[in-house]
Amino acid sequence: MFYSNIGDVIPEKNIVCVSPHYDDFLFFLGGYLLELKKNGLLGSKNFTNISTFSRSNYQERDSEGNKDASLRRVQYATGIRFIEDLECLDALLGPHNYFYRVMGEEESQVRGKILNEGEGEMEMAFGSYESMDAHDREILARMKDAAMEYMMQADTAVVLPLSMKGHIDHFIVREAGLTAAKEAGASRRASLYFAEDKPYAGMMDEAESKINDDFIAENGLVDKAFPHHPEEILQLAFRHYPSQVDEVYNTGIRDRSRYLKDLYHVSGECDRIYQYDNK
Repeated sequence: MFYSNIGDVIPEKNIVCVSPHYDDFLFFLGGYLLELKKNGLLGSKNFTNISTFSRSNYQERDSEGNKDASLRRVQYATGIRFIEDLECLDALLGPHNYFYRVMGEEESQVRGKILNEGEGEMEMAFGSYESMDAHDREILARMKDAAMEYMMQADTAVVLPLSMKGHIDHFIVREAGLTAAKEAGASRRASLYFAEDKPYAGMMDEAESKINDDFIAENGLVDKAFPHHPEEILQLAFRHYPSQVDEVYNTGIRDRSRYLKDLYHVSGECDRIYQYDNK
């Protein structure tokens, strides 16, 4: 369903975004935030960003360096990415207008996951329960316990990734939060939402789209589409995350916005999240 009134999309006052990586807050909620700001509603919400896989060795256009998981490399890449993230959140929300939590888990390539380097694709490590090792399962258990704290908070929206295209880090975050929500059951007080992973959302093939659609159906997720601002998101991305983004982001974000615009038969650009209502 398309919501022209952005205030109806996430009615909860407190919004907690569980971000797998340093740039995901922008790509999960950036369009929503810009629409709130446009309508003078940004101040009506309290935002917390949780940076989960915050020990990183990744830098765009550095394939050899991204194979280096040494402490020196992690210090170098993590420092850059952390500052980039703070600067972007400052631009979106204003300095000191949000809470920022770091969980300190190791990103996929620091854990030794192999990045795909297919032509035309982003570098990423795919994964699912079948491919998870003992380390991954330990991380999932820690994240589930951390997520449970937020599940018990009233007037709170917890935002997780849908894990489109199946990046292993996104998958672990999604499953940790969903498992916490299911285990909380009727005692859960927070609402649970799933954001479309970008730019992955605009890059899925037919098989990947079916996996995503099956997850939505199996968990009874309810779609909530709303006005989007893809060009402003891209400007923020290229300005604040120079160590992360490349031209494929333009394609993934623009194509998804246009696809949703046509799907919902609206005149403007479009984004979407899903709400999990089961208790």
